Amino acid sequence: MAGTGAKLRPSYDPQTLLNAQPVMVAVIDPASYLVQFQNETGVQKLGDISGRTCHEAIAGCPTPCAFCKMPEAMRTGQCTVNEVLLPNNQYLLVQWSKAVTDDGRTHIIETITDVTAQKRMEEAARKAEKMEALSRLAGGMAHDINNLLTVIAAASEQVSHKLENPGLISAPIRKIQSAVDRAAELAKRLVAFSHHQIVNPSLLDLNVVLRELEPRLRTMIGKGIDFDLSLQAGPASVVADRQQIEQIVAVLVTNACEAMPRGGRLTISTAVDTLGEDTASERSVKPGAYVRLAVRDTGCGIAPEVQEHLFEPFFTRAGEETGRGLGLASVYGMIRQNGGFIEVASERDVGTVFTVRLPRSENLEPALDQAASLSVRDSHPVILLVEDDEDVRMAVSDMLKIAGYDIEEACDGVDAFERLRKMASPPRLVLTDVMMPRMSGPQLAREVHAMMPSVQVLYMSGYSDQILEPVGNRRLAYIAKPFSANDLLRAVHAALAQ
Repeated sequence: MAGTGAKLRPSYDPQTLLNAQPVMVAVIDPASYLVQFQNETGVQKLGDISGRTCHEAIAGCPTPCAFCKMPEAMRTGQCTVNEVLLPNNQYLLVQWSKAVTDDGRTHIIETITDVTAQKRMEEAARKAEKMEALSRLAGGMAHDINNLLTVIAAASEQVSHKLENPGLISAPIRKIQSAVDRAAELAKRLVAFSHHQIVNPSLLDLNVVLRELEPRLRTMIGKGIDFDLSLQAGPASVVADRQQIEQIVAVLVTNACEAMPRGGRLTISTAVDTLGEDTASERSVKPGAYVRLAVRDTGCGIAPEVQEHLFEPFFTRAGEETGRGLGLASVYGMIRQNGGFIEVASERDVGTVFTVRLPRSENLEPALDQAASLSVRDSHPVILLVEDDEDVRMAVSDMLKIAGYDIEEACDGVDAFERLRKMASPPRLVLTDVMMPRMSGPQLAREVHAMMPSVQVLYMSGYSDQILEPVGNRRLAYIAKPFSANDLLRAVHAALAQ
């Protein structure tokens, strides 16, 4: 029987314990860099590399790797760590530890953890944060630009109407109005990128939308490019804004055609995918079923360094003369606003595929047409105008007063609510901005409906950080800034006709 001071040897096999580890473990001769032992995980991941040098077997290098910290571990006796990017874009976390066995020999225990998935998730999160910061900046800029354009458009219209001889400056006025239209389109794309565009979502079958778009797409594509429409057999149902879907397809098709100046093949296809928790988390979306829309071309391809910035606003490829750098940025924003995501895969001189995924809807019933019929206005009812920007409020008020409406003005939602309480009779319409301090347009709309259910609400905005919903049983009434007097009067007329 062994004495109490006897040293007990373990009854287990150390190799069995190493084989149970989920990370790769190798024992290496520090003098020759030869691998002396691998655990089972290492064999599964790297193959059997025993008897080969670690630098050649793992990194494909004929000499010790530049990132290797084995000599430091030997010199200090401390565990050294380095994060390594291999040529195949695989990320490894490598640790080296000095170990001396009973026979006096020195070895290096190298532990390798594959952190590729983690690094890709971190990179995806960084990109998402950067794009979100850019979208907030773009949305804020668009909000201010649209307010300024509303004032400019209104002032130019008023000048044109008040001139005794408008022919003398009609050309400059037209230039101002043309510049306003172009700037408004730019602001609209900024808002689309910021995924704060006012949308009108409905249940759509993407296959039906594409079939109805096909004649227009064939006209866009022109000669020299073969076009295939490959749609899945069943419905591809999504809840989205149809106009946005058409814009997304148009931009992707236009880009594909520009990538094939000497002809090629363009294919648009649909299918249904299911995203698991990990894949959905990487893309910052919810797991579940998605309708996949793929636009594939056989064009010149896109360089990897360009793909990194492809969806950023105002980013264009060197030497590119066409476009304003907002096409794909606006596509990105519209897709994100509809709960989906977009990815690109490309190879130079082979082609590019843009893949859009939108959440699949289980409801397969067609959406009802909620378009309101217009009736002739036979009176000029009172309109409560709510706008926090004084210049915009004055410009809009002048537009409506010229048309004969009686206008009550409020500087924000709280002011509007107080004025409503004091009015002898309710207004027929509340025309309100969406983004305002103290009380937003949607908050005001809910208060108005609770106090005066018969009063209609018409929103005006070029940007919103919240989803607009109709109040009561009416459809959503909305006009985008900037707008002309005619556009405003049509929107007011339609809202009052509900």
